[in-house]
Amino acid sequence: MDRPSSGSLLPRLAFLLLIGALSVHTRSLASPVNQVFHSKDDSDIQNQILAFLLRKNIKPVQEKDIIGLELARKITELQELASLQEELNMERKFVSSAIEKERSLTSKRDDECIRFSHTAFSICASMAKMWFTFVLLQLLLQLTLSAQCPNGCVCDIRGSAKCIGNHITDIPPLDPTTTFLLLLNDTNIKTLKNHSFQSFSLLLRLMITHSTLDTIQPEAFHGAPQLLSIKLSSNMLSVLPLGVFSEQSKLEQLQLDGNQIASVSSELFAPVVNLTELNLSKNRISRLDANVFQSLTKLNYLNLAENQLRNFPGNLFHNLRELKSLVLTSNQLKTLESGSFDHLSKLLVLMLQKNQIKEIPPRLFWHFPSLLTLSLSGNQLRYLPAESFYYLPNLTKFTLYKNPLITLPDQLMGQMPRLQELYLYETNLSTVPWNLFANMTNLRALNLHFNDKLTSLPKNVFCCLPYLKKLSLKNNNLRELDPELFSNLISLQILLLNENKLESLPSEIFHNASRVEILGLNHNYLRYLPGDVFVHARALKDLYLSGNKWNCDCSIMGIAEWIQENPKLISDLDKGVTCCEPHQLENHPLQTLTHEKLHCGVFQTTFMTTSAITTEATPTTSTLHSSTARNTLASTFPTTTSLLSPTPDHIYVEQTNVPVFYDTIVLDNGPEIVHNNHYNGWVYLWTVPSTGPYSGFMMALYIVLLVTGVVLIVASLYALYQLHKVVWVLGKVTMGDNLMARRVRSFQVTL
Repeated sequence: MDRPSSGSLLPRLAFLLLIGALSVHTRSLASPVNQVFHSKDDSDIQNQILAFLLRKNIKPVQEKDIIGLELARKITELQELASLQEELNMERKFVSSAIEKERSLTSKRDDECIRFSHTAFSICASMAKMWFTFVLLQLLLQLTLSAQCPNGCVCDIRGSAKCIGNHITDIPPLDPTTTFLLLLNDTNIKTLKNHSFQSFSLLLRLMITHSTLDTIQPEAFHGAPQLLSIKLSSNMLSVLPLGVFSEQSKLEQLQLDGNQIASVSSELFAPVVNLTELNLSKNRISRLDANVFQSLTKLNYLNLAENQLRNFPGNLFHNLRELKSLVLTSNQLKTLESGSFDHLSKLLVLMLQKNQIKEIPPRLFWHFPSLLTLSLSGNQLRYLPAESFYYLPNLTKFTLYKNPLITLPDQLMGQMPRLQELYLYETNLSTVPWNLFANMTNLRALNLHFNDKLTSLPKNVFCCLPYLKKLSLKNNNLRELDPELFSNLISLQILLLNENKLESLPSEIFHNASRVEILGLNHNYLRYLPGDVFVHARALKDLYLSGNKWNCDCSIMGIAEWIQENPKLISDLDKGVTCCEPHQLENHPLQTLTHEKLHCGVFQTTFMTTSAITTEATPTTSTLHSSTARNTLASTFPTTTSLLSPTPDHIYVEQTNVPVFYDTIVLDNGPEIVHNNHYNGWVYLWTVPSTGPYSGFMMALYIVLLVTGVVLIVASLYALYQLHKVVWVLGKVTMGDNLMARRVRSFQVTL
């Protein structure tokens, strides 16, 4: 049989391509039978086709004809193009599927938003309807109540009825089924008759105030056992009948203040066992029985202020174990029995001010572990027993002012770590013990003022007050202060020393007062102040210096120049910070003083008497005053004296000052940074203050700007990082699209 020609094989090869002739038997092309190509993987499509053609003994292939090789290559490219088109179709399907899913999700979200909007609209509409209905019902109810409310009364839907006017002479005819609170103010009701409130079965709170009520019948509140609160303040009641509260076992609040009650029966409060508040202030009660409060075991608040009590039984309060506030202010108490308060362990407030108490027994206040406020001001105490105020660990406010105290014992105050306010003024104390405040380590405000006999304070009296913010020593009789008096007050912000008799202050007295903002030194006897006395008061905002006796000689230039540099800190500069002496400078403002006006450091023409004199140039040293007392500039310059002939008469000596600057600069220690520069024979000095009213602000501004810069840098880096991520993703997607497009175009061109 003749060997088939290559031309007759072309249709066969095309048919082979269409039916998948690429699935040839997989074997290595590097076998001994086929030595045409080098060894390659059988997965190479072009090699598989060539192997197939070789097995068919096609002559152009066996002879390595270009036609056979080109044929195999074209077939391979067709196969790759088909594969690429298939991948492209798959990607299109995937993209289409993703788009459809996104459209589906978007449609669902839109539907949900629409449904949510409809639901929200429905809810809003329902709420609007409900609100409209509620308002309408309120209006209707209010109209109904107004129609039923008597003249002169105002009734609301909460069950409150307020009746005001002197035309009201009896309990108004209110609807008992809707009245829970009844307020009768400024009425002309004189008597509460028996069973006045029997029909008010729902009444819980009753108030009759500022009326002419002077009589309550014994059964006035019968038939109203549900009452929780009765207020009968500011009336004209003088007597409360026995049994008037016999049915008020649920009563919690009883206000009887501002009446004319002179006595209280020992059985009056026996039925009100649930009472928690009782106010009997502003009456005329002069005595109380020992068992008058015996049944009030739940009482929390008892006010007996502004009565006429001279004393009370020692066991009057023994059953009030739940009492938290006891007010005995403005009575006529002269003595207190020992043990009077021993059973009030839960007491928080004890007010004994404005009485006539002359002495207190020892250990009277030893049984108040919870006491927060103790007031003994406005009494007649001259002496206090030692250790009187021990065992008050929770005390936060303590007043002793307006007592004629002459002296205080060395051991008076126990541990008071929570005490924040102490008032000790208008006494006759000439001094105080050095450890008086030593146990008050958390004290915030100390008012030790208006003691016109207080002439001195111990050096360490303020040793242990690290948190003190306000110290008032004004209107005392202080003449001098120790340099270390305020050294431990590191938190002090307000210091008042005005209205004393201080003649001078040590230069270092405020060396640890860096936080003081308000300083009062006005109306003392100050003649001088060191120029650097306020240099450490960096937080100073308001300084008061008027009303002193300033002596305006050269010694005052230090503080005068400080005032010139800091005029805004002197709050009373326009009220008389002026010279008192010498006479020619009287009422002259300190801020306008200069060295020239005071003739400080200036040489004058002198007259000398001599019989014979021979002089020569001699060096003279002069010290010039600087703007502050801390910096001293020393300059040395020659003085020329005229040589005159001997004569017994006056000799005229002329001194000439040569303006020469030298390099020697003498500086005391200070916070300023001093620089000098030489130019044309002059020495220029300039300072950069490290302290002052604006140094803290500038430092804070610098820190804020620094932090802002760091935050902006970090934010910029983060934004660049996010931008880089977005660009990288977009580049990757674009690169993939471009690569696929190039491959498709190349295959299309090839075909």
